[in-house]
Amino acid sequence: MSDAGERPTGTSYVDDDWVSSPPAGKTVAFTDRPDDPERDPLRFEMWLDADGSHGPMAHVHPEQDEFFEVVSGRLGVSHAGTTAEYGPGERVSIPAGDVHRFWNAGSTELHLRGGVDPGLRTETFMRITYGLARDGHPVTPSGMLLNCLRLAVLLAEFDDMLYLAAAPVWLQRLGVGLLAPLGRLAGYENGYPEFRP
Repeated sequence: MSDAGERPTGTSYVDDDWVSSPPAGKTVAFTDRPDDPERDPLRFEMWLDADGSHGPMAHVHPEQDEFFEVVSGRLGVSHAGTTAEYGPGERVSIPAGDVHRFWNAGSTELHLRGGVDPGLRTETFMRITYGLARDGHPVTPSGMLLNCLRLAVLLAEFDDMLYLAAAPVWLQRLGVGLLAPLGRLAGYENGYPEFRP
């Protein structure tokens, strides 16, 4: 990994410590991996490019608490019906089940420390989605896959990780349940050894 505080760079998109999604303007360095992913947190540092659009769509982690602490820049967060900005040294916690989104709210790169508790398979999910984006597969500005069949196969495996807030969970589960078998028939799978540590 690069020196603490510096955004990792390089040409390899799989190594032991970091991943990057250039289309989404995001880089994540994993700083503390869980011994037991079902109980222990995953901690990371994240960098978001500065143009106001970088950050995930509104989503829910059904089984994980999430937190962010700003190192430098401005963090925008929407959750629990409110929108707020945070500066260096400030921290925000988001309980499991809360609809939320976050973004770079400043005019410079945002650097934050964060984590999810428990870690579950978050690192693997991030490695796959960031890796596909970095390989040039079509993604949204937030880095989510646009290929519905490939995405459904992925979400069928990682359905405990997150749901989008734009549609009811039952509808998302129904859509994934219907599309994932078609995606597998089309040849999509979740092995992705090139992206896993």
